[in-house]
Order: sequence, then structure tokens, then C-alpha cells
Amino acid sequence: MPETILIVEDEPEFAALVELWMGRAGYRTTVAPTGTDALRRFYDEHPDLVILDVSLPGLDGWRIIERIREFSRIPILMVTARSSEVDKIRGLKLGADDYITKPLSFPELTARVEAALRRAATASPERQRRLQHRDLVVDLDDHRVRLMGQDIRLTPTEFRLLAYLVEHAGQLVTHRQVLGAVWGAGYDVDVHLLRMTIRNLRLKLDAVAPGQSYIATEYGLGYRLTGPSKPAAGEG
Repeated sequence: MPETILIVEDEPEFAALVELWMGRAGYRTTVAPTGTDALRRFYDEHPDLVILDVSLPGLDGWRIIERIREFSRIPILMVTARSSEVDKIRGLKLGADDYITKPLSFPELTARVEAALRRAATASPERQRRLQHRDLVVDLDDHRVRLMGQDIRLTPTEFRLLAYLVEHAGQLVTHRQVLGAVWGAGYDVDVHLLRMTIRNLRLKLDAVAPGQSYIATEYGLGYRLTGPSKPAAGEG
């Protein structure tokens, strides 16, 4: 299977050029025009590398790299028009593997992508792609959820929602925050849709662990996962 490159870029013409060059190099590509869409595609498609712009609608590139680095060491190449030394230092400190400024040479970008993937292939196996809260384990690589050792089948949207809640275990997340992160722009007032998905998710959790409350409602505000969270087995 060809490696997958997630291109996070809101300029359609530039995104198309990057996609063209990555395709010529033999990679599979997927494009996200907004920060929120980038996180959704990251959860759903498990890319091998991210090409990330900084200036994006909604969540910017700084927020995206922070979110990804909370649980993944996947290579991230920042490709942006922001060329100041301060921005470069910030990107590298946040965890970017490379920082490339526009305008750029596409053959050079391809070479840098290849180098980053080679480094990742020789690195130690990644062990931070699982999230755990109490007896609930969310495996982002295998797109699996286990509760008390039993697999739970979720829809892609239910999986994204649960992963978001586990990432923020113990914190109150508002309706608007969840809708923006899970469904994307344009859904930030669709609270009914969120409530229906929460209801379905609770039913599936309750079928495995009856009477165990995992998702608490903060009426009029949002949701939080209840009880203490802990690292998944084998993680530090």
C-alpha cells in the first residue's frame, strides 16, 4: 500500500500542485482545507505524514500540530508563507519535523517528504496512538474501541466523538467545541445532532458496562468524561 500524505492547505491551487507532485512520487493523498477537517481526516485515514500550513480557517496550524503531538509522532512538515525566524522556531519547538517556506521547489518538497518518511521508518515503533480513560481504550491506529476488554463497534462519527472526549478526559467541552472538532464548520449550532450521537454512544457503552457512567452532561454547557483517566497499558 502506498503511504498516505495528508495535505492541510486552504489555497486550492497550491493544494492541487502539492497533490500532483505527491501523486507523481507514488504517494496516496488526501486534502483538508481547514484545521477542523484536518483533525477529522487524521482520525479517519491514519496518514503516514502531514504537510501542514499555518494560516487556516478555524483551527490554525499551531493548534493542529499541538493536537497531533498529544498522541502521535507522525512526521509533520510545515509548509507556509510565514518565513520569520520566530515562526520557524515555534514550529520546530511544537514538534514539526521540518519547516519550509513558500514559494518553494516542489522537487525539494518531495525529497524532504521522502527523507522524513525514511527517518520515521527507522525510528522506534510508535506507542502513543492509544488513549485510555478508566477501562475504555481508543486505538487510533486500528480505529478500534475496547471497553473492559470487549470491542465496541462505532460509526466513524461516534469514533471521532469518543476520541475527542477521551483526549479531553476530565475537562468540560462545550457543545460548540465538540461540534466544531467532530463535525466541522457549519455544524456549531446543531446541538440536536450532537445529543443524538451522544445518546447512541452511551447506549453502546452501557450495553457492555451497564450502570457505569462514562459521559456526564453539563446541562446547557456540554459534556465531560467522568472519573480519572490513565495511560494505556504499555505507555508512559
